Amino acid sequence: MKVKLSGLEFRRQMLHVFFGLFLVVMLYLGWFNVYHMIGILVLGVVLSRLCVKYRVPLASFVMDKFERKEFRKKFPGKGPIFFMVGSIIVLLVFPLKIALASMVILSIGDGLSHVFGKLLSRRKYKYLKSIEGTILGMGFSLLGALFFVSFIPALFAVISSLLLENFKTGIEDNIMIPIVAAVVLSLF
Repeated sequence: MKVKLSGLEFRRQMLHVFFGLFLVVMLYLGWFNVYHMIGILVLGVVLSRLCVKYRVPLASFVMDKFERKEFRKKFPGKGPIFFMVGSIIVLLVFPLKIALASMVILSIGDGLSHVFGKLLSRRKYKYLKSIEGTILGMGFSLLGALFFVSFIPALFAVISSLLLENFKTGIEDNIMIPIVAAVVLSLF
């Protein structure tokens, strides 16, 4: 039995992919740096807190279109905020190419594995969200990571970070995935 992909979840995951790739391109071109990322994070946290109590022009509209109902009144923008935290950590700790490859793995792998898993998976698995989604997410994120690092390190980073993401570790995946990927890449 196929699991249905809601319009909200599709929009959320596509925003995840394109937001991440936009940041990677801006960082790669030198138009953004870690200080811009910190500024975006601070702005995001402020808007998140304001959107809990008030209708904020544009920000509330975006939250209405992209945020899950369970987070809308408690922690709107949770995903992008943690995405920025994970990205900033790898940008501060690792060389730029490793950080960018890790951000690509997070953007593409995490986003597309959810979409493909919902569209293609016919059953639920005990440990994996879906085999089909995980494999396709790995494949596409591997292709993206190859812009910054060589094949073998990228392959190991993709496999380790996206498989680990499937286990219920209690750690926010938008923080865990880029850090695990960057650590694995730095070992090569």
